[in-house]
Order: sequence, then C-alpha cells, then structure tokens
Amino acid sequence: MRIFYVCRRVPFPPDRGDKIAAFNTIRHLAARHEVHVFCLGDGAQDVANISGLQCHVNSIIAAPVTEVTIKLRALNALATGSPLSVAALNEGRLHRAIQQKFTELRPDLVIVYSCNMAQFAKHLPDVPRIMHFGDLDSMKWQLYAEQSPPPSRWIYSIEGRRLLAYERQIAHDFSHALVHTEAEKRDFERLIPGVPVSVVSNGVDLDYFRPAGAIKQPGSLVFTGVMDYRPNVDAVAWFCNEILPIVQAEIPDSNFTICGSRPTRAVRRLARRRGITVTGWVPDARPYLDRAAVFVAPLRMARGVQNKLLEALAMGLPCVASMVASRGTLVAEDDGVLVSDDPRTFASHVVDLLRDGGRRVELARRARAAAEANYRWEDQLSRLDQVVATLVSRPLRRTASASAN
Repeated sequence: MRIFYVCRRVPFPPDRGDKIAAFNTIRHLAARHEVHVFCLGDGAQDVANISGLQCHVNSIIAAPVTEVTIKLRALNALATGSPLSVAALNEGRLHRAIQQKFTELRPDLVIVYSCNMAQFAKHLPDVPRIMHFGDLDSMKWQLYAEQSPPPSRWIYSIEGRRLLAYERQIAHDFSHALVHTEAEKRDFERLIPGVPVSVVSNGVDLDYFRPAGAIKQPGSLVFTGVMDYRPNVDAVAWFCNEILPIVQAEIPDSNFTICGSRPTRAVRRLARRRGITVTGWVPDARPYLDRAAVFVAPLRMARGVQNKLLEALAMGLPCVASMVASRGTLVAEDDGVLVSDDPRTFASHVVDLLRDGGRRVELARRARAAAEANYRWEDQLSRLDQVVATLVSRPLRRTASASAN
C-alpha cells in the first residue's frame, strides 16, 4: 500500500511529543507499506534531521518555516477569522509539493498528524484520509485562556472557538479520526458527534528507555521536556515555587534537575535558586533519568498521554504526578505513579519516596512493569493497522470537500 504521511515537523529525532508519535507510526507503517512523508520544519536545523529518517521511508519532503513567518501569519489571521495556529502553518511550498506528488503517485491512503496540518490534505480527492488529532487542540487553547490574564486570555479564547469549528469541519471531511486516550475520545464524541473515531495511544521504546543501573544521586528529582512549551514552563515554575521549598524544608539536600531543550528566560532564572539545575539541550536524557531518585510531572495544563511520564516509567523511575498528567495513562496509582494536585500532598509523596528506599525500589519495579504491560508501541499501533485495513477495504465515504473536487 502507498501511504502519504503529513506532519508538522521533521519526525526525527523522536525527542518531543509530536515527533515521538509521528516517528514511531511512520517506522511501523514503513515495515509493511510504501511511505512518503511530507512535513514543515522548524528552520534549517530541523530540515537537517531528514537524513535520520531516510532509511525508514521511500521519500520525504520538508518545507521549513521560520518563527518570524509563523508569528506574522498568526497575527494576520486575527483579522481574517481563521484559526491562528492553522493560518500560521499555511505554507504554499508544501501545498504544491503534496499536490504534485499526489498527481504523480496516487496514494492509497493519507494520514495527517495534528489538526493544523489537515489543510495540506483537505482537498485531496478520492482517497481515504485519517486525521490523527492526538488531542483536541481547541481544548488546550481554552485551558490556556482560563490560566491567562488579558489580553492573552482573549486571544486564546478566540483561538479555542475558531479551532473547535475547524476541528469539526476537518473531522467530517476526513474518513476517520484518531485520538490518544479514552478520555479524549469521550470529549471528541461530545464535541464532534457523528464522526468515526478510534483510540491509538502512544507507546514507549522499551529497549531504548530502560534502566542502565546508574548509582542514584541522593535526594535527586528530575523533570524532562521541551522547555519553551508553555505547559512545561508552568509545571516547573509551579513545582519550584510551591512544592520544592516544602521538600527542601524536610530534606535540605534535595535537588531538582530540569532537563530539556530551549529553556525560556523564566526557566533559566530558576537555576539561580538553591538545588535547581537547568541543563538546556542534552544529547540524551536517559542518564539524567537513570541517576535520579524520583521523577516529577507537576503539569497543570496537560492533555492526552505524557510521553515524559511513559519514558520515566520505562526507566524504572517512581513518579509523582498531577491529576492531569497521570490521567492519560493506563497506569493505576501505586503502580509506579503517585498522584496529587495539592502542593503539600505532592511534596509529601516526594519526601516519602526520598526517605523510604525500600518503597522507592518497589515502585521503580512496578513502574517498569506497568510500561511493559501497557505501552509497547507494537500493541498500540496494531489498532492503527485495524483502522487502516477497514478503511481501504470498503467504499470511500464521500465528504463535503471530496464531493467539491
């Protein structure tokens, strides 16, 4: 089968949420099918990552966009009525490349990852199209609005409303929708009824993320993530302001490492405080996970599956997480994850784990076991195989956009 796969960034290396999902999906599909990848890119540096993907796919075309271009397009969209996050990525070079290859190769299936990339496949005629939403981004923008002061609150609220209308349109235009979790599916069915939708969750590379047996650093806590992503910035700020001082009052030598690329100025300033390290970009996060005693996931704006939490579980790290961070996992509380949204209770969980080596070791064992039981990529992507097989074996569902072509 010939598949076109469309995504936001060059899906290599798999070092952030969207790249992790896209890379593993592409690698899985390419083992059985002919796969052609079309993507934007975060500038020339991201395009340089193409070489790491070429051995997995038949072809890849990337059209890099700059941050300046993205911001100017989003600003212009405020006046046009389009969703800002969709207009920001409306890159003509990628539109033309996909249309040319579509005419030349006539794929059997098109898969799009992330709603703001649907514009590049919306008008492709007479082919089954899967929209992999992952999460409903409109709900993320509404959450940002609730957590922000004016004027950001107004802009985020506008984007949430516009994007939900767009998500509804795209969901009805495409043949099938995918989301990451059962909770996201319930939200999808409530907000966008009448559209076929399936759950295909993320997994974790259990061979790559496994304990290497490093000596644990006493009192060490760690968080990983791209550190210019607002939910991650908010998470570490809340942890450092509200939770870490309580932990350090009980365990003065406890320390916190924020491991991730592109830290904002606000994140870098946290390193001025006692016991806090901000690494910036590192080539491999696993040594930081392997040396840490406890992983913390104090996210307050999270939706869907948190890859950072899956990776920590796979590394055999006991985790303390917020409710929203843990909600997307299939891991029961005490099977490697302790959960609280209350700063004092969260801190109490951390202190108890740092003090009780026996419990820490037991939760570490359960964490790895939970990852192995619930998050093998091949198990998750077998659900995608079922959706694909069903779609290509039945007559094409005619949609409004397809009928217009």
